[in-house]
Amino acid sequence: MANLGAGPYDMQMHREVCEFILNEITPTAKSNKYAIGVRKNGTEVKVPLFTGSDGSIKCRVEGSEENWHTITLENGTEMIHSQSWRFATPHIGIPGPSRIFKEDSGNPFLWLGDTVWFGLTDRVSESDWKALMVRRKNQGFNVMQVVSGLLPEANFGEKSTLLTGVSSWTADKKELNKKWWDAADTRVIDMVQAGLMPALVGAWSYYILQFGIEKLNRHWTEMIARWGAFPVFWCVVGEVGLMEYENLFDENMQDEARRIQGLWKSVISHVRESDPWHRPITVHPCPAFNESSFEALQGDSEIDFIWLQTGHADINVVPSTLRALSKALKDSKLPVINSEVCYEGIAGGSPALLQRYLFWTHLLQGAAGHTYGAQGLWAFHDDLTSPGAMWGWVPWQQAVELDGSKQLGLAAEYLRSIGWSGFTPSNENLRISADAANPFRPWAGSTNNHLVVYFPAISMAPATIGISIELSKVIFQNLKRNNKYELGIVNPRDGKLFRSELIETDNEGSWEFKGSNFVSPLPTMEDWIVTLSSVNELR
Repeated sequence: MANLGAGPYDMQMHREVCEFILNEITPTAKSNKYAIGVRKNGTEVKVPLFTGSDGSIKCRVEGSEENWHTITLENGTEMIHSQSWRFATPHIGIPGPSRIFKEDSGNPFLWLGDTVWFGLTDRVSESDWKALMVRRKNQGFNVMQVVSGLLPEANFGEKSTLLTGVSSWTADKKELNKKWWDAADTRVIDMVQAGLMPALVGAWSYYILQFGIEKLNRHWTEMIARWGAFPVFWCVVGEVGLMEYENLFDENMQDEARRIQGLWKSVISHVRESDPWHRPITVHPCPAFNESSFEALQGDSEIDFIWLQTGHADINVVPSTLRALSKALKDSKLPVINSEVCYEGIAGGSPALLQRYLFWTHLLQGAAGHTYGAQGLWAFHDDLTSPGAMWGWVPWQQAVELDGSKQLGLAAEYLRSIGWSGFTPSNENLRISADAANPFRPWAGSTNNHLVVYFPAISMAPATIGISIELSKVIFQNLKRNNKYELGIVNPRDGKLFRSELIETDNEGSWEFKGSNFVSPLPTMEDWIVTLSSVNELR
């Protein structure tokens, strides 16, 4: 039985991106929008160009310089190799008919994300940003959700949104500000080189009302040109359908949300058509209108994976969150991830216990991963005027230390160590198990010959005689008859194996899980992980 945290993540350098640049910039060169890359095998790729703050014209392509025969402008002018980056971050392709993501090696990719919406701003220094990326990678995270310049809970041009003192667009909203983009380059590449995959959000929903479709397409073309060759996920829009905050509770807001969602669909099409590397695409929903990107777009034909956003009201959102997850898994065969739910510490609640509960319930039901968030960290709070401070002011240096992030990292590393390849819900293997009406009973899922059960803390269940006693007798059922299993009891708070032993089912394929206290067979009334692995199949 492996402990949580077992199994080092492969950090072998195995990917590269290289940049090409023009030697001589002419008026004709400036009129080109794309380069034509010809690989050594003769295949061609149309790659969008971008301009640096120094006026240089560049493009970036997958692989090393040796992989490419020529990189030329559309008029035939040849570009020369400028620099390369090597990194261990895996490539993730379009999922296809799969509930999970897979690396290019074929290994399952268990998404564990963190939320750093304001990471491309001066709210966090470059050195602190790099240290945070390394910290999260070492904890077991592999995705960072960050917004590319047009941010939530702040107005365009506000100080809180600036990077190197400037916005991603000029003040008149007519041109991209290349100084901002060059600085953002550094931070995106910091993520990749730390071994993390950026999940890049193009803009929050209401910016399409300020900038229009054409400019948002230009915004996305710049993102694709600069970062598309790196391993990234695309989120075209944050809280799609959201209007300006002052109009959020207007009588016609539902109709306005549908209109805005329609506007963003053309931007989604532009991203799909402009990205030569075919990175996975989604949108981030707004729970005032829809809890899943499937519902927000009236289907999944325009996206490659589904994001949920299901609220921040602590334990009160559990029933609706689980319903939204179940519905998304039924609506679509695409990977499903809750990209925003109950940031740790938000509104004075959502502690580490709830973070563990949300992670395990989502994964065991078939989610492709989970995204964590901490109040204070997502906007890098430094004082009471920070964006989103109304949700609770926690300095980001404290938020980054919260227990939930460490414990979810341990959980994800444990699942990777046992060969997680997506869970099949297996509540039928327990006599008493969770369902929509009883969400705080145990949840079970099967993966790679492991039956994994999450037992929520007794404090979460409805009380009977002051505490819940419905788990005083726990019976596993529908297992192999007269079969030996390795039992493991793991503490999800510290990642340590508490107990391990061999058990054997009876001739009906059942086994009673017994303990020393009358409340349940678990070591304490806290939450626990229990696993059963067939000994015959482990050999």
